Order: sequence, then C-alpha cells, then structure tokens
Amino acid sequence: MKAALVLDQFADTSLLTDEQRTQIKFKPMGKGKFNAVFPAGTIFEGDDAIRMCKTGQAAPYDEECAKEVGMSEAKLKSLQLEYKMNTLGINNKNDRELYRAGVILGYDSKLEYLPGPNWNAYQDAKKETASEDDI
Repeated sequence: MKAALVLDQFADTSLLTDEQRTQIKFKPMGKGKFNAVFPAGTIFEGDDAIRMCKTGQAAPYDEECAKEVGMSEAKLKSLQLEYKMNTLGINNKNDRELYRAGVILGYDSKLEYLPGPNWNAYQDAKKETASEDDI
C-alpha cells in the first residue's frame, strides 16, 4: 500500500529511517534557518500511507491503498483540501470559501491575501456590486 504526500510535510529528523533520510529536502524558513521536509509527492507505505490518506495529508498511490482507505475520491479530495487550508492557516470561514473558489492562495507575511487565479474576477464582482449599491 502506497500513498503520495499532497504538500511538503515536516520531517522529524529524530525519527527518520535510513530510507527516509534519503527523501528529505531542506526548506528555507527565513533568517538563515531551514526545516527538513518530505517534498510533496514523497511516497509512504503501509500503515503510514493509510493514516496519511485518512487525514488528507496524502493521496492513494496504488489501488491497494485506495481500497484499504475505503473512501470515495470526492471524500479524499475534500479531506486534502481541508488539510491544505489548515496547513496554510486559513481558519476564517469566509477566507476558506475564498480559497475554495480560487480567489486566494493564502496569506503573505503581513497576513494579507495572496491572490489566486480568480482574484481579478472576484474584485470585478465586488466593484459591480458596490456600483449597484450606489444607485
């Protein structure tokens, strides 16, 4: 049973197996600091694969894993989306809707929105609504 991570995942270097040590990368965290991570797409096997799929951290990589997880593709996608929003710190209900709609990608270091692919359409709709309210 195999599953692939959907996002970069923190790697606790004190618990790594020899094989896992070959899979980690170091991600800059600012101020000259780096965190060990398993990059998105890293394959996990066995019970770890099942657990990670059931929490939205990974997607089944093979049929055996998908069968063992026992969830529909829609349910798995929903869990993965929730996991992504939680990881990005998107906790506000309205911001979660904006993320789902592709309006935002998350927040920058000043906690301002990072525009998503639908940002301009959303801004245009807001302007239209504001203009209609003025009438």
